[in-house]
Amino acid sequence: MAARSFLGAGDIYINRMVDGVKVGHVGPIYADSLSITPSVNTVQSTSKGRHDYGQVLESVNIAQPSEFAMALKEVTGDILVMAFLGTSAAFSEASGTLTDFSVTIPKIGTWIPIGKKNLAQLVTVETAATGGTTLVEGIDYKLNRDLGWIMALEGGGIDANDAVFVTGAHAAATGTLVKGSTRTEVRAEIVFDGINQADGTQCTATIWEAVLAPDSEFDFLADEFGTVNLTGTLKTPIGKDAPYEVLVQEPVQ
Repeated sequence: MAARSFLGAGDIYINRMVDGVKVGHVGPIYADSLSITPSVNTVQSTSKGRHDYGQVLESVNIAQPSEFAMALKEVTGDILVMAFLGTSAAFSEASGTLTDFSVTIPKIGTWIPIGKKNLAQLVTVETAATGGTTLVEGIDYKLNRDLGWIMALEGGGIDANDAVFVTGAHAAATGTLVKGSTRTEVRAEIVFDGINQADGTQCTATIWEAVLAPDSEFDFLADEFGTVNLTGTLKTPIGKDAPYEVLVQEPVQ
């Protein structure tokens, strides 16, 4: 006998559209929630008669766009693109070595980019490319190796507008570069591949085209694990007769 209640579990696959072209399904993606709300606008004719004023004479529900919401708990580069309504590109910086790389220090006590991230522990900073004085980290300057920044320290051997010369290795860096707030919406096909845990019934929901936007901020310093919350409406694309389909199958024996 089939279960009479539903307690779902499942994975989400997202096929984002970029300039009208689907870029391919990404997933499975973990989520805290995925919901669809059919929506109608009720139009009523009410009486203004002497004895039945305010009574409904006729009532019609007019279909409205279905509403959609999901909370994604898996926060990857592709998800952040949606969270920030952005565009993305692959980021790559090859490993290598800086040799007497010149950096001008315009002001003492402020960070200056060297130009390469992921600096090695062994980095030499000198006052000249040839025959200069070797400066001391922690006394003359300090480094943010991850960002590839240098700061001249008060009382050290570097004056404002001096050039220093950096020698050292830097590791390769790869990732996703997200340029935020470059779009106004997210369009995507979304597939829920799930089951009803009450009886193992398979449940697949396919949303052909969701038009979404984030409905809350993404907090980089939240006390709990961050989620990306997206809400919007569902569109019936050309060639389809409904904005979404839900397929419920008997459990596989």
